[in-house]
Amino acid sequence: MISPSKLLLLATFVAVFVAYFGDQFIALSNKAGESIKEAAHKSSNELVYEKTNMAEYNGDIRVPIAHDGHYWVNMDVNGIPVRFVVDTGASHISLSYQDARKTGLDPEFLNYDKVFKTANGVTRKAIINLDRVSMDAIEMSDVTASVSQQGQMDVSLLGMSFLNRLSGFMVEDGQLILKP
Repeated sequence: MISPSKLLLLATFVAVFVAYFGDQFIALSNKAGESIKEAAHKSSNELVYEKTNMAEYNGDIRVPIAHDGHYWVNMDVNGIPVRFVVDTGASHISLSYQDARKTGLDPEFLNYDKVFKTANGVTRKAIINLDRVSMDAIEMSDVTASVSQQGQMDVSLLGMSFLNRLSGFMVEDGQLILKP
C-alpha cells in the first residue's frame, strides 16, 4: 500500500513534469500532425475512396475517414485530377491557387474581389464557374467555385456548391456516403 505522503509526492512530481515539459510535448505532437498532413497532401495521386460497387452500394461513393479526421477525395476538375478535403462549412468548391493553375485556369489574371470570412480569418477570392467536375459515377457541369490568392490556402475544399447538387450525403460508420 502506498502511503498518502508518497502519493502526494508522486502527484506533485507529475504536475511539475507536465508543467515543465508539456509545451515540448504539444509542439512535438503538432509537428507529427503536420507530418501526417504533408504525407496526405503528397500522396494526392493515390485513390482516397473506394470505387463504387453499383450492385452493393446502389452507385453511392463511400469515403473512409482519414487518420487526420477529415474526408479526402480525388476529383477531376475540367479533366485534371485534384485532391480535395470535404468541407461542409465551405459554401462552394474552393481551389487553391496551385490547383487552379494545374487545371488550366490563369489564377494570376483573376479578379479577387469577393471577401470571405473563414475559420482562418478574412480573405479575398475570385469567383469562377467550373465547366466540369467529376468523381467516379458523379459528374456535374457549370459548378460555382472560387480560387484563393497565392499563398492563402494549400489545399482545395470540396464545399456545398458540389454537395448540394447530390441527391444526398451523410456520415455513417466512419464513412462519408455521397449519393449521385
